[in-house]
Amino acid sequence: MKVFTDDKYLITSFKRFVEIVEERHSPTTIKPYQWYFRGHSNLDYKLMPSIGRLLGTERFPTVKHVEEAEKNAFSQFEIQTYSDLREPNLFILLAIAQHHGLKTRLLDWTLSPLVALFFAVENESKTDGAFFAFNAQKKLTTILRKTESPFDDLGSSYQYLSIPSLTPRISAQSGIFQLFREPTKPFEDANYLEKFIIPESAKRDIKIDLNNFGVSYYTLFPDLDGLSKKLNYILLNEKPY
Repeated sequence: MKVFTDDKYLITSFKRFVEIVEERHSPTTIKPYQWYFRGHSNLDYKLMPSIGRLLGTERFPTVKHVEEAEKNAFSQFEIQTYSDLREPNLFILLAIAQHHGLKTRLLDWTLSPLVALFFAVENESKTDGAFFAFNAQKKLTTILRKTESPFDDLGSSYQYLSIPSLTPRISAQSGIFQLFREPTKPFEDANYLEKFIIPESAKRDIKIDLNNFGVSYYTLFPDLDGLSKKLNYILLNEKPY
């Protein structure tokens, strides 16, 4: 992973962000595939699925403990949502679980740099944020066969999945998913993986600019919770964290 630390690539404003994306992440004949983007509100936050972050805690001291708990939790999700969803494809079901907060071996990315920027500046606490761009140099897998399982060894360390937009959030966030074969290991050793720093002092102004360009809580979380968050922030000056 290439980390940009020089001032030229420091994301200090919305305008500077657009200039960087236009310079580095527009499709070219050298890098013809789609770029994926992700934002972290904390610069030190690693690229790792939420389930992998349990490793080393009191209840999950080993990889085996994490994997067993992960499969059990997903199995319970499958059983308890069956009457509502009746979704036979486990990859789609895992993506739905991810978007509703279940800890999984999926890592969310987006095809929209603006969406990624929003999540990088959403939390205005006193930490620098990070914006990631990644070009996998391969086509997205639209969907895997429903006879396969996300927990199978699918032949590579990562799969990049485009899931049908069965929930409004997946569609609104232009979401794609990185499926980890080993979710307790961070994603960091890859070509065409770039990380840019967003100073904490720039977060608030960038977030306001994003709202002016139509990227807000309500557009990314198109439900009443998202609308309420947007109104609290814009009209009542309430920070979400």
